[in-house]
Amino acid sequence: MKYLTTGIIAAFVLALTGVNGIVQPASADDDAKINARIAAGGKSCKNEVATRVGKGVSMADIQVELGATLQESINAGEMSLKDVERGLSYNWTVTKKKSFGSCDTDGKGKVTDFQMNVE
Repeated sequence: MKYLTTGIIAAFVLALTGVNGIVQPASADDDAKINARIAAGGKSCKNEVATRVGKGVSMADIQVELGATLQESINAGEMSLKDVERGLSYNWTVTKKKSFGSCDTDGKGKVTDFQMNVE
């Protein structure tokens, strides 16, 4: 039993240190920073949509979501703060205007690419 416990502790330590390709878990501070970057980029994207779509659209009419693949990777813990700092992609819709598209942001939330489609 003594050796089994030691082996379990050793395996746990190896997992936490990222040996053999295992990713280190993000700290609570990194999680908060990731969430802040997501929120900042989403807000920038929403503001860009409001500017480009034009009159008659309120902020409530604009729906912005983090790209599905990115969201899945973040939820699975596959993306680090460093990855998020490289930039994020969002999808947006304005059903009132029958328009949709995407926008990319840099690591600080600035919109770097904007795509708009109209049905």
